Amino acid sequence: MAKRYADFEEAKKKPAKFNFDEAKIAATHESLAVRKQAFIEYFERFAEFPTYFFNNEHGLDKRLQETIDGLLSDPDTTTELRAGIDAVCKRLSVA
Repeated sequence: MAKRYADFEEAKKKPAKFNFDEAKIAATHESLAVRKQAFIEYFERFAEFPTYFFNNEHGLDKRLQETIDGLLSDPDTTTELRAGIDAVCKRLSVA
């Protein structure tokens, strides 16, 4: 049975399958720009941040802190993203 055009269009709208390994590599990348983009994309998809990629047992991971600071200092960071950052900071007990 042939697929309908509407079915094809609907399939195109679905987001790509989440790839944990690729997300972790991007979120923990050395480049702040890569990490910021990974955090933005993760937040847009899941409405949270991938803090579990970092070891925060003995304080906030340096790359995570730099990413948070970079997002907060970026004037293009949305209100929703800022609220998400605030929630993460409260959860992790950081300012």
